[in-house]
Amino acid sequence: MRYWVMAAALALGMAFPVLAQDDSRGTEGGKAEKKADEGEAKDAKPEAATGIQFLTNLDEAKKQAAESKRGLFIVFSTSWCGPCKMLQQKVWSDSAFAETLAKTSVAVKLDGDTEVQAKKDFEIRAYPTILLAQADGKVLARQVGAGGMMTANAWEIWISEALGSGSKLDDLVKAAEEAPQDLAKVKAVADTLYELGRKDEAVKWYDKAEKLVDEQSLQIKLRKVEVLLGKMKDDPTIHEVMDEILPRMMAKKDERVIDISLSFANLIARLGEKKDPARARKMMQDLQAAFTASDRMIEFRCRAGMFAHQAGDNETALTEMKQIAQDFKDSDNETIKIWVDRCHRFIKTLEGGGKYR
Repeated sequence: MRYWVMAAALALGMAFPVLAQDDSRGTEGGKAEKKADEGEAKDAKPEAATGIQFLTNLDEAKKQAAESKRGLFIVFSTSWCGPCKMLQQKVWSDSAFAETLAKTSVAVKLDGDTEVQAKKDFEIRAYPTILLAQADGKVLARQVGAGGMMTANAWEIWISEALGSGSKLDDLVKAAEEAPQDLAKVKAVADTLYELGRKDEAVKWYDKAEKLVDEQSLQIKLRKVEVLLGKMKDDPTIHEVMDEILPRMMAKKDERVIDISLSFANLIARLGEKKDPARARKMMQDLQAAFTASDRMIEFRCRAGMFAHQAGDNETALTEMKQIAQDFKDSDNETIKIWVDRCHRFIKTLEGGGKYR
């Protein structure tokens, strides 16, 4: 149980901002922690500078921003803020992000425990707080807490959107909307929204991606089954398609179910010891119910009658075939005429005591 509590505490620390504490740190424990941090800093070995090279003086940052006609990227953090440390490790240390940021902003990091006036001026109440501002300090955008954004890509998008300069996300959404069947493009939008911490929006795009994955899986299985049926081979995929996928497609009135159902019906009505013409007949009846306006209705009905014959119910087979011949006798459609002729030959064979094949 203790481990679950610790894991939950760590997750919450990463997800939410840390509220600003009293400047005095309030307790001896706070002072001791500060001293410990200072001691660790002294003992630490210098490392090669990578990522964002933050200034620590706001006035100097404003001066450089004004001279270079750039804005300010202001990070308020503390030595005891967990999410602040995570951002430093995962984002601020990214050299490519640092290079991109430097094109538009001068970066300055201020310690919320010591920069009392700046903390007051910018109304900082939790850490980390990240600000985009003009060179004179006028705030353009504010992000309190990491917001789940723990990638350089997410922060690049946040900055570009805050500056109104258009963003990679806009481009990704446009590309996905222009090619809604492209799984990679749809997933790219979902992943980017997830990185931005916009989880509700991400879920909607992941739903779209999931449907595309299901569709691709369906196409693969149907093609595989087509091959297996042609070789008259039994396989778990055939049973999955027959028992789970076909009923779902039938309910959605997906016309692709017609040909695959006809192939299945022919297979299970004739496949050796496992043949089941009654089930094949039921499949034809399901097609009739699902596709009432189909121009292949005569085929569904004729096959249902033939499967009744194969199941040993000649009375039902003859009754249905005679009715079909009557219903379509005046049709000028060549395909329908072929099926009507087949009905007449079927009737003649059964009335003569023979077995129709």
